[in-house]
Amino acid sequence: MIIAWPPDRPVLVTGASGFFGEHLCRRLAASGVPVVGTWHTHAVSIPGAEIVRVDMTDTAAVDRLVREAAPAAIVHAAAMTQTAACEQHPEAAHAAIVGATTALCAAATRHVPRAPLIALSTDLVFDGREAPYSPSAAPKPLMAYGSLKWAAEQPVLGLPTGCVVRSALMYGAPVTHKASFLGWMRSALEAGERLTLFEDEWRTPVFADDLCRALEGLLRRGATGVWHGGGPERLNRLQMGQAVCRVWGYEEELLAPVRLADSPTPAARPADVSMDSAATWATAGIKPKDFEAGLRETKAKIEATNSP
Repeated sequence: MIIAWPPDRPVLVTGASGFFGEHLCRRLAASGVPVVGTWHTHAVSIPGAEIVRVDMTDTAAVDRLVREAAPAAIVHAAAMTQTAACEQHPEAAHAAIVGATTALCAAATRHVPRAPLIALSTDLVFDGREAPYSPSAAPKPLMAYGSLKWAAEQPVLGLPTGCVVRSALMYGAPVTHKASFLGWMRSALEAGERLTLFEDEWRTPVFADDLCRALEGLLRRGATGVWHGGGPERLNRLQMGQAVCRVWGYEEELLAPVRLADSPTPAARPADVSMDSAATWATAGIKPKDFEAGLRETKAKIEATNSP
């Protein structure tokens, strides 16, 4: 079933001030889709979109948002995404991830029960021991963030219109408040600083623009259930850094490989959460960019934005 957006009803995007949320809002608004986006801590302005401040941990505010917006579809991208903060502040993290998602699903059930709802989850629901992971693989999170995102998948999957998209590590052009992991990589390399990167932590990095297109395709098709949103390549952090050096012309000698076992972190990190996302790309009708091609497009967008 192909869903056409009613011209008088918007797509509601929570977390419009986040990296993915802002990318998606800008894409939808630029294509003429009415958009209502939310922010809480960091204000954002997006041409063609209505942006409202909402505390997603406030159940009454979430209910009012959905009732007043009466969206044709919902994308839930708001969350506490800092993994260390989730370990250090478990109650706040639970409220921001599980509580907010539960409230949003309840509000959707009350006010727009037929609207497709996609919630963004994460590859960190896996323990990194049985990659590559298909959408049917059983989650076994190691860290609090992964556990909370897995718990937040459940109310979404309980909806007849619910869809979960587990995103891999995302990258792309920076937005108002976020620059993805490319931001700190490039800052260090431009300053000529030594950059330590794991050579034994594997992901399937995904270009943000591609993931936006995939979610739009899934929404229009009324997709339900669990889908994976990873890029076409399994890469470790060191390989990502090497690609960044090639595209921007940084010195690869600045990269220093390290191993997870030799690098204590606030929470256990899964070694390999690479995902099989073929079904998502096939259903959405998209060929995702490989990492280096996505970096080149990112570089071109940054240069176009900064040009006089």
